[in-house]
Amino acid sequence: MHKIFLICKREYLSRVKKRSFLLMTLLSPLLIALFYGMIFYFSINKNITEEKKTILVCDESGRFENKLENSKLVHFQYKQLKPAAFEKTLNESGIEGILWVRDSASNLSYELIAKEQVGIGLTNTIENKLEKIIKNEALAAKGINETTLDEINNLSVNINTQIKTKIGFEKSNSDASSILGFLGAFLIYFFIFLYGVQIMKGVIEEKTNRIVEVIISSVKPFQLMMGKIIGIALVGITQFAIWIILIMVFSGSVTSIIQNQMQLNSAALQGIEGAGQGAQNMNLDILQGFSQFNIPLLLLYFLFYFIGGYLFYGALFAAIGSAVDSETDTQQFMMPITLPLIFSIVFAQHIINDPNSSLSIWLSMIPFSSPIIMMVRLPFGIPPEQIALSMICLVIGFMSTVWFAGKIYRIGILTYGKKPSYKEIFKWLFRKN
Repeated sequence: MHKIFLICKREYLSRVKKRSFLLMTLLSPLLIALFYGMIFYFSINKNITEEKKTILVCDESGRFENKLENSKLVHFQYKQLKPAAFEKTLNESGIEGILWVRDSASNLSYELIAKEQVGIGLTNTIENKLEKIIKNEALAAKGINETTLDEINNLSVNINTQIKTKIGFEKSNSDASSILGFLGAFLIYFFIFLYGVQIMKGVIEEKTNRIVEVIISSVKPFQLMMGKIIGIALVGITQFAIWIILIMVFSGSVTSIIQNQMQLNSAALQGIEGAGQGAQNMNLDILQGFSQFNIPLLLLYFLFYFIGGYLFYGALFAAIGSAVDSETDTQQFMMPITLPLIFSIVFAQHIINDPNSSLSIWLSMIPFSSPIIMMVRLPFGIPPEQIALSMICLVIGFMSTVWFAGKIYRIGILTYGKKPSYKEIFKWLFRKN
């Protein structure tokens, strides 16, 4: 045990002292906070990224004359032109395009003739404005005015979900549960890949440099493998803990900036048929939903599945690293290991839609998928017996995986100059010496 501790200490200190580790640990939360802050900021300030366009309307029918509403992004002018004059008008004037409403015998047709390729946002905006006028005319013909229609369209239904618990019924929030569950699942997926590959690369590097031959003379192969796995796991936990603290600090600053900006734009947001108010109410419901979770308990669950999933897959990555001589040789062995991880994160969307289905329950019990699938399900409130069974299966799973990986590691770490096949690795598992 002392030797495993020494190897853990070496693996841990050799990584946390690197300048790249310090830079990425400190800068990543800031970059993440700024990245999502910028996305949200530009999503509510589209006028920053989109320039105002002037569209000349050439309406042969006269049906839309002076009826298209101008906005901050689109301004309409009206003029009757012949098609032969379109090119000259585009070249000489400051307009971006010509909306040609053709009045044929059967119906109207619409063409947008522009100087250059226009964005889908501009096209959709013009289409919506044309459709609004046509619908209003059709409603007026049937004796329905626009005010009455708006009142009908603004009617909505909001279902408050409550779930049965041991102490009665408690309010739940599916949106908040989905966000929290997928976030936890993605973090586990990300860290298993990131630090699992680090284990594999570290083993290959020591094997290639023949350093491992010196180390093996002092410790057993299993002790070396466990020391590397646990040491790198501690690096991941350290980085994760620092990220949580820094993200909370940086996110608080970014959130305050965004809130100030939203207050400045609240009038504009509310003016778009109530969409701004609806979005604000939805965000408020989600934030209130987060406050209903037992966050310390979820963090404990996350820590367990993070460590369990990491040990399960980390041992397999170590086994791959010991069996090959270079990173290029790892491809044939990586696919069977990474497929369950990729499948789990892709299937997480279906788990969110039905967290209590039979397939969801089975996937949360299988050690290959349970670290990710279970994190998706936990915020939805699942029976304690399912959580306990999943944990037991994961513990048995990573103990078995570590044992099998140790058998491969013991032989593969000192095997050079040959690309092992699946058949040969299978024989290593049952070799006695």
